[in-house]
Amino acid sequence: MLSAGRRRLCLFPFPLRHFTAAVSTTTTTTTTTTSDAAAADPTVFYLESTCALSPAAAARAADSIRLASPESTAQADAVLDLLRRYGFTDAEISTTVRKFPIVLVSDPVKTLQPKLDFLASVGINAPLLPRLVSLSPVVLHRSIQDQLAPLFESLRELLGSNARVVTALRQMPFVVRCSPNSTLNLVLPALRDVHGLPPEDVSKLVAVHPGVIMQGPHRLAEIVQAVKDVGMEPGEPMFVNTFSIISKMKTPTLERKYALYQSLGFEKDNVALMLRRYPLMMAISEKKMKENVGFLVGKAGLSLEDIVAYPSMLVRSLESHRRRCAVLALLRKEGKPEGNHQLRKVLVAKMKRFSQVYVQPHQNEIPDVVRALNGEIPFEGFNVLE
Repeated sequence: MLSAGRRRLCLFPFPLRHFTAAVSTTTTTTTTTTSDAAAADPTVFYLESTCALSPAAAARAADSIRLASPESTAQADAVLDLLRRYGFTDAEISTTVRKFPIVLVSDPVKTLQPKLDFLASVGINAPLLPRLVSLSPVVLHRSIQDQLAPLFESLRELLGSNARVVTALRQMPFVVRCSPNSTLNLVLPALRDVHGLPPEDVSKLVAVHPGVIMQGPHRLAEIVQAVKDVGMEPGEPMFVNTFSIISKMKTPTLERKYALYQSLGFEKDNVALMLRRYPLMMAISEKKMKENVGFLVGKAGLSLEDIVAYPSMLVRSLESHRRRCAVLALLRKEGKPEGNHQLRKVLVAKMKRFSQVYVQPHQNEIPDVVRALNGEIPFEGFNVLE
């Protein structure tokens, strides 16, 4: 029977220092191989060293471009200099090159600069310009005459000014890559002529949710029908906002949220009523739905009818509800009349108004109201006072 020490020695028939050297040699060989590959391919080397691409990304990009001569690398350098002049950071340049490698072999004067100049001419400057291009670098190869100018002209006509176009693109920069002929000029007439939205509502919809112009005809019809199912028709005040919220959700997600509200005790008609009153109540996460309804009904003592009347309560943070309830609990404890104000109205009041009515008038006499508002005094429930 071999001892434990001798058994361990048998695992290494050669000295341990030789094993360590072998491992070290293997690691060095792997690193050297990667380095040699970059050195052997000037394109990969340029992409890694100058554009900060990872080895894997550089290898993929090298499949579509070649930088094998001093002239080609000089042109690539000129492209990078041009992007920097327009405010691109190193990270944005790296992203642009990774997504659209052929930008490095594009003519910086004839191909790229005219597109950048056009975007700047309509009010898109740094930091929005680099962000927009790095998200959709293909825009640098779009025709100004056939694509970019018609797109911006249509958006400007729809929204009223270059400033409003820029605001819309700041929300959804990828809209710039849509084709005016295949999307924009199909979607807008469909909204007006097929689905009956007034022109002013179409303009408002694109302003609040520019991504609508990327939707296909079937999806548009699906969204309009979902809004109508809530009990709203085109032209009603909240139709655009409700359309915007629903359009950002897939149908299964919308159905799942409806079902969740019903599982929490709301009738289906009341869910639709809340959506008509405050569409954002459908945009919150399912976790937040459960937490807010659980707190408002289970701990704050509100009814489901209170929430239906003021559905904006569902969107407020749980922490905000806790702090306001803690302030009201203190005021009730001290016999202040403000402590008995309608809780459902208190919870939806603006913070400035809440502070003016419930905190500032009492902070000298009841200093704890400030601590409660700051979250330093937990809310244990109004029934604790009784």
